[in-house]
Amino acid sequence: MAGKRAIAVKDWSCAMSDEIGRVVLAINSTEGETTYVLMTTFQAAKMAQELRSPKMVPDTTCSQASRKVPNA
Repeated sequence: MAGKRAIAVKDWSCAMSDEIGRVVLAINSTEGETTYVLMTTFQAAKMAQELRSPKMVPDTTCSQASRKVPNA
């Protein structure tokens, strides 16, 4: 299995195959490569649910000291 990687997405499209009962997701990256993902309808539904309600990720880019506002 391939490792995880992040890509910048330009656009995407999705299609359902009745013959094999699978969903095909085509992702067009900004680099020009097209990535195809073949998944079950259950996996596609789970992905759609996660996209509708993403988990909050804490902001760890700023230190606590830089968040303090000096008194005016």
